[in-house]
Amino acid sequence: MSSVKIANIIKRLPQPVCTQFTISMITSSIYYVFDDTRIDTLADELSNNDAVYALCVVDESMQVKGVIVRKDLFDILGRRFGRELYYNRTVVELAQQVTVFYYNMHVFECSRLIRQDLERGIQNHYALVDENGCFKGLFSTKDMLIFLSRLTQIDIEHAKSVINRLLKKEFALKTKRLSIAIKNEMVQDIGGDSYFVIPLKTKNQIILGVCDVAGKGISASMITAIISGMVTTYDFENNPLESFLLKLNNYIYSTFEGEKFVTACFMIIDEESSLLLLYDFGHSMTYLYRDNVFKLSLKEMHVPMGIQRIDTVQSGKFKLEPGDCIYILTDGCIEQRDHNCKDYGIQRFNKIFVNNYSDDLMKTLNAIMMDIKIFRGSYPQQDDMTVACIRYE
Repeated sequence: MSSVKIANIIKRLPQPVCTQFTISMITSSIYYVFDDTRIDTLADELSNNDAVYALCVVDESMQVKGVIVRKDLFDILGRRFGRELYYNRTVVELAQQVTVFYYNMHVFECSRLIRQDLERGIQNHYALVDENGCFKGLFSTKDMLIFLSRLTQIDIEHAKSVINRLLKKEFALKTKRLSIAIKNEMVQDIGGDSYFVIPLKTKNQIILGVCDVAGKGISASMITAIISGMVTTYDFENNPLESFLLKLNNYIYSTFEGEKFVTACFMIIDEESSLLLLYDFGHSMTYLYRDNVFKLSLKEMHVPMGIQRIDTVQSGKFKLEPGDCIYILTDGCIEQRDHNCKDYGIQRFNKIFVNNYSDDLMKTLNAIMMDIKIFRGSYPQQDDMTVACIRYE
């Protein structure tokens, strides 16, 4: 008879019907016990039921009185004279206080309310109740962290898919007088480097841009997607590049209120006149290879995009000669470290570029990326890397 009685002590709710993104989604325990249950009796049943890690203590009307955590209960009973001290007591005397949440609360709102527990790594349990205050289940900080982690992984995979569709790892274009090659290697296929090349057929010009969003991860890829969207929808054939740069800068500033910024370099190359117009927004990593390597600097360089609202755009003019090669890189190339925490550096970059320079620009870029990989060895790639090369024939 006693075994039958023990088997009925721990109760179980019906499996809850969960609404998407409510806190009931992460319910990990629907077990409960009434508050007048003896502690030793509960311990006996828990000993024969490894599936129950935590259960709620309720009264006859299913109102929450506390929570019993399996490990904590056995820790107490395992102490010297623990069973003797609690032998005739009821579970409500050992029940831990528990914070209660409405079971249809949005999971993100709940995560905000328990943020301190999540940040401290505290393993707490929380009770869910319906509109009448009746027990509907338990969840823990661990359940919340697992849910948020899975959600983040899903978001990252979606972001990867978007970025991979928007940005090719390699790009090559040859026109009458220009050869262009671009290589892009992102950290974990998600990041903030981007580039675009737009031929203006009616003007016999090429527009090229290289952007580097500050930071990494989903927020950086979000700005990358914004840039790509604005580039795709802007009519460069009938509108000046300066107008686009103003719109892009001011949109990033108004959207992120100066909290995010983008270093960027844009240029227009006129194939007939050999004139290059350069616009630099805090990037300053544009070089000219003409028998030797020269850094292209502007008298007036803009601050990175998104830091402040601007009303005008300044540019610098350069006259290209046949055989000139312009290359732009992002800081991920030269700031990559090896196992000794030594930076790859611009001097090594320029040396490898010159030593491997050939008519096949993509071959040159592959040699550079391979040398960076050899340099870092087992040290992980730290930042996105992009190199764009343009040769004027």
